[in-house]
Amino acid sequence: MTQISNPLADMARIKESLMSMFLEDEDTVKLVMPVPDDPDFTREQNWYGGKMHTTVTGQPKEVTLTGHCFDLPYLEGAVPDSRCALFIETQLLKVPNRFLKEVGVAVTVFCHKDLIHLSGPEKEYFASRGIYGNRTDCLCQTIDRLIMSLTVTDSIKKNYAIGDMQLSEKEPVKLPEPGSGFYGKILSYTYHSNYQIRKKRNG
Repeated sequence: MTQISNPLADMARIKESLMSMFLEDEDTVKLVMPVPDDPDFTREQNWYGGKMHTTVTGQPKEVTLTGHCFDLPYLEGAVPDSRCALFIETQLLKVPNRFLKEVGVAVTVFCHKDLIHLSGPEKEYFASRGIYGNRTDCLCQTIDRLIMSLTVTDSIKKNYAIGDMQLSEKEPVKLPEPGSGFYGKILSYTYHSNYQIRKKRNG
């Protein structure tokens, strides 16, 4: 007798992996979060946001950080100030049979108009890295480079038993509905995954 493990788990777990992967990439962080929102907290805390506690000069400090990377689709008002942010969401596109599914991964890049243009030193730095355009364009390039890298691809495939993650054939890069004062792009990827089957232990 066999039983099918949770066939949707990878759709949630892969978002966590991508958020962590983006945080570990220096170029992506330089573009999304040039300076931390609150230097009293770690880069990771500023990246994910949430209610935070620390002690500063012997005094307790409690703040709610907005964050820069979210495991949900972009929502109007989700970014309350002039910042850049990433939104990651998955979607079940197709289930051709009970053992196979096709999943879409959308990475939305949003930058406030006040941050969309890079400074001279930023342009020079990213040009030296083979990355060009405004801040949103540059982020699309760093994100795609990360997702397409063999190291990341192999790690994701191994961890979640999925096939190659590739840019979608239809509208791989598209423009979202513009938010007030924000400009963005959506990178769309797909992958295939088998429903994981495990044998039930006897006894």
